[in-house]
Amino acid sequence: MKKSDYQRQEDEVKLLISEAKIRNNLTDKGLARKIGMPFNTLGKRKCHPGDFRMHHIWLIEQLAGRTLRGGQEQ
Repeated sequence: MKKSDYQRQEDEVKLLISEAKIRNNLTDKGLARKIGMPFNTLGKRKCHPGDFRMHHIWLIEQLAGRTLRGGQEQ
C-alpha cells in the first residue's frame, strides 16, 4: 500500500532523528538533553513526529548536518 505524504514526512523525521543520534554518538537521553526537551516527551514525539515543534526540528537538523526533506514522492 502506498504511503500518504504525511506518513512519508513522519518517516523522514524519524530518519533525521536517527542520523542526528548516530552522527553525534547520542542516546535518546543525550539527544533530548541537546535539544532541551524532556526525555519522556522525546519518546512521545518519536511515536508521533507530527507533534514536534519547529525549533526542535531545526536543532535536530543541525545535529544531523542536513535539512529535512519534503514528504512528496520523488
